[in-house]
Amino acid sequence: MDGDPGRLRGTLVLHGALVVAVGLVAGFGLLFELLGEVAIWPLPGPQVDIPGSVRGWQAAHVGGLLNGVLMLVGASFLGVLPFSQRGRAIFAWGLVFTGWANTVFYWFGNVAPNRGLSGGDNALGEGTTAGFVAFLPAALASVVTLVAMIVLAAAGWRASRGRGDGG
Repeated sequence: MDGDPGRLRGTLVLHGALVVAVGLVAGFGLLFELLGEVAIWPLPGPQVDIPGSVRGWQAAHVGGLLNGVLMLVGASFLGVLPFSQRGRAIFAWGLVFTGWANTVFYWFGNVAPNRGLSGGDNALGEGTTAGFVAFLPAALASVVTLVAMIVLAAAGWRASRGRGDGG
């Protein structure tokens, strides 16, 4: 794992901006689901059945924006806090994984009967391929994100104690 703070900052900004862009695109899914047609005023559009739900598109839109912003904010910590080289890489790549895993969760969970909350059938609906694709990366991201936040907290602790040695 490359621990160079400049490269990792660039990686987080790149992926954060892309995840925000995907979240913005989900805003169109929300708009079209609410309207019941693919139209941008003043142009008329065809009546269509948009896959997913208003709730699902809201989650994909807002969740994408928040995950992208998390990555962009995370980039600002890399040159400031006393991470070890390994910790810096774990934090940065953990946020990249989190951002994309949650994006996959929002999009696939939106069309899954079980909302992607399990790998199979659950109280919300049957397990499908879309549900499994939504669930697996999100389940992994729940652990990866926790590890990244522990690494961030450790760097914050070192900085608060005046220890800038990364150890």
